[in-house]
Amino acid sequence: MVSNERMVTIMSTPKHKHLKYEDRFVIQEFLNLNHTFTAIAIRIDKDRRCVSKEVLKHRILKPARAKRDPDCPKTAKPPYVCNGCDSKDRCQKNQYRYDAAVAQSEYEITLRRERSHLKISKDQIVTINDVIAPLMIEKHHSVNHVFAAHPELLPMSKSTFYRYVDIGLLNVRNIDLARKVRYRVKKEYDYTEVRPKDHSYTLGRFYGNFKDYIEYNPMASIVEIDTVIGTQGGKGGKCFLTMLFRAYNFMLIFTLPYKKSIYVLQVFEILKKLLGELEFSRLFEVILADNGTEFSDPESIELSSRSGERLSFMFYCDPNSSWQKGSLEKNHEYIRYVLPKGTSFAGISQDDANLLASHINSVPRLCLNNRSPYEAALGFIGKNNMDLLGIQKIDNHDINLTKSLLKR
Repeated sequence: MVSNERMVTIMSTPKHKHLKYEDRFVIQEFLNLNHTFTAIAIRIDKDRRCVSKEVLKHRILKPARAKRDPDCPKTAKPPYVCNGCDSKDRCQKNQYRYDAAVAQSEYEITLRRERSHLKISKDQIVTINDVIAPLMIEKHHSVNHVFAAHPELLPMSKSTFYRYVDIGLLNVRNIDLARKVRYRVKKEYDYTEVRPKDHSYTLGRFYGNFKDYIEYNPMASIVEIDTVIGTQGGKGGKCFLTMLFRAYNFMLIFTLPYKKSIYVLQVFEILKKLLGELEFSRLFEVILADNGTEFSDPESIELSSRSGERLSFMFYCDPNSSWQKGSLEKNHEYIRYVLPKGTSFAGISQDDANLLASHINSVPRLCLNNRSPYEAALGFIGKNNMDLLGIQKIDNHDINLTKSLLKR
């Protein structure tokens, strides 16, 4: 009989494409109790043919001691094994047994052997190296990007593609892959030298207040904002003000001469005039920022400078909780492909920033069902507003996320 502890393990076995050891253990125990393949299949949530094939493939032969008629006719029909036979201990004919541990071991050996073989032809390798490799090496296209743009050229899964890169089958190397490089360890920050700052402007605008607002306004347009510095010490030179429409991963990039509140306010004033206050209020209903001093004047961002009417609601993330606007932080990686940390933004114009944003917004995203942010956001933002903001759709093959994009 199956113990209670084992039954708990059996009942918790999830459904998978391949049988797990727990499934094989159930098969062995149920065969010992003379259950049918149908009963076993119902118990492990598989098809009865799957159980039948598993038993026939992994049954073990125990040679007969009898010289005449060594074959037992019972093993020629289900269940094909002698696990539940009452006379198996005294039977002198050929016996077949099913053992879960042996079956699991044979399965793992077969799995390793099958996965060690390359299931790709030389012509396919040449095609990938001629078409896909230049896009990833020269234009910094991601793995998901090339899979979305050229599915006909990649007859494999993404994990298999990574494995081919690891074994050196393709011209692409790990250093060419966006997410397979090592990041430098940040230096420890001496908090003892930090002077306390006045954050009274965040009262009533905490992240908890943001969640309360979204709970009562679930369809609100959320825009995450942040700054990206060039050379070390962002207040000493030109930097970027980035804005991300969370629902679509659609990002805007604006150049600031310095990382100061006055220049952030100037950008928002330009947006209000460019889009019109009604459209600004629709697109920027909720704004989520960090606690940087460049965002220390929320009322000037929220209110109309002409009528004093509220146009949006601004909230702040909790201290040291950049993950609360993680979508924007993630999108900053695309900027760093073109402008690595330490690169000066001094020679970058607003047209350059719009070009960079256009290329980033044209990259297919897995989270958007392989649509680009431009395509996902087009219906909400509108083509006319896209043109006013300087964002254009870039063809998949022409997307460039390398340093050469902004070189003249």
